[in-house]
Amino acid sequence: MINSILQSQLREQAGSNSFNRFDYQVHWIVYHMINEYKNNAPFLIFCEYHDDMTKSNDIENPECIEFYQIKTSETYKKWSMEKLCRTTKKANGNIKHSFLGFVFYNFLTFNSECSKCHFVSNIDCDETIGTWQSIIEDGKNLKEENLQLYNDIKDMLRKEYSILEETLFTEIYDRFIHNTYIYYGNLSLNNYEKVLAGEFFQMLDTEDIYTSNSNKILRDIIEEVRKKSKKKITTPISYHKLVEFKGISSDIFNRLKEQVNSIQKKSNIYNDIESLLIQYNFSIPRRKLLIRKLTKHNSRMLDIINSLYQDNIIEIKATIDSILEENYINIDDITMLKEKLISECKDLVNASEDIDEILVEALLYEKLVS
Repeated sequence: MINSILQSQLREQAGSNSFNRFDYQVHWIVYHMINEYKNNAPFLIFCEYHDDMTKSNDIENPECIEFYQIKTSETYKKWSMEKLCRTTKKANGNIKHSFLGFVFYNFLTFNSECSKCHFVSNIDCDETIGTWQSIIEDGKNLKEENLQLYNDIKDMLRKEYSILEETLFTEIYDRFIHNTYIYYGNLSLNNYEKVLAGEFFQMLDTEDIYTSNSNKILRDIIEEVRKKSKKKITTPISYHKLVEFKGISSDIFNRLKEQVNSIQKKSNIYNDIESLLIQYNFSIPRRKLLIRKLTKHNSRMLDIINSLYQDNIIEIKATIDSILEENYINIDDITMLKEKLISECKDLVNASEDIDEILVEALLYEKLVS
């Protein structure tokens, strides 16, 4: 378990320099989540926890974490080592670490619990950084392949960590230099929203959900990341609370896919439901209202953030199953079944703003023909 990450005090967070920077950060996190999911890689992400984003591929019991800095620039065309290692002075006179200084800090503070660090941006890096990255991406040793570059980067960082004993600094530096990845994040400042939407719709890969619903689902996911990024917490914190307050896992897309598949199947049974209602002499307005309720319900089930609604629906369906089994001999007495169901779901309906007796009745008819 990532004990030191759960216990360590959070470093000072200055927050986003602007709404645009924060908005880009949120969109890139969702973009990364989508691509991890498309690659069948399970993940657990924490938003704004010790860094802009942290991630583990072990959802239940993570032993280590990857850290992500997500930065934007409208003035630079490419990142250079000089820019990445540039320090600034705080108002109190202390030195604020450079971008790479903060990356080094993660390896220093969390030791083996920090497996990798990423510096992600809307711009690319220059040839020097590209050389460093190409060597470590091939799993080679930078010191052996390019000693001059190894020492140049080391000297720059040493200025920020001059108080560290040399042996300790070199030990941390060797982990830093071979496990830090700097790259363009595939989202430009000009069109990051459109690119993200395209990736999301491609992931859904369905023609059975209206575009307006798809847009709402995406907005809900973005808002969830935004909310968890802004959530303030203190440490020490339990793993359970950290997941609750700051975490989002790949299960969010698993649930979405399940709901999409469910809706695709249900859309084919509306005619069967209407035929059943005609058989029981339901009027046209009543039939249409019940079908509309089911259609609206199926759209709401795509709100994967609203777990309370989904839990309530699961409870109603379990009640329907019990009533149908207990009253199998009289299963054609639709009025009796409806009255029993409405009675047993009375408390749930009274406590919910999203569920009424019409929806409960409609769910019964859906179950009868499904």
